[in-house]
Amino acid sequence: MAWAILLLPLLLLTACSQAAKPVPKPVPEPPPPSVTLGFCGSNLQVRPDVVLVVCGTDDITARNLVWSGWGTADATAKGSATVDLCAYNDCAAADLVSVPIRVAASKIVACSKNTKAYSSLHYTFPDGSPFAGVPVAAANQGLFQDEGMPPANQTVSLTC
Repeated sequence: MAWAILLLPLLLLTACSQAAKPVPKPVPEPPPPSVTLGFCGSNLQVRPDVVLVVCGTDDITARNLVWSGWGTADATAKGSATVDLCAYNDCAAADLVSVPIRVAASKIVACSKNTKAYSSLHYTFPDGSPFAGVPVAAANQGLFQDEGMPPANQTVSLTC
């Protein structure tokens, strides 16, 4: 019983003290808008897995893209490109080949509606140009006589 009398003032002090106020949590800032990529008037996309590399055609289409560094100043991806060799040669039907491709997106710009987008896309064929076997004379006789063949490595401008 003596111990109860000794603890009574401590219990009264604890009961009379105010409960600690919770520390207000800081309001998190909204995340920055995701960086997007669009090309040739296509819808802006985050980490697209398919990109038309040649505007207005499907002569070179990058597919199955796996991105790294997305949202940073320089994002890179590896994938495969479906290339239509007949777009640059006089063929009766499409001559499609699939080759490895690497793409790098860079130069983030501000677009409308608080959107950011990459404005430059560089592509390379790590195993060499898929157009190496297409005769230049044949390519110049095809549908794209004035255009010639696209380079194996090129940088193209992107739009928001």
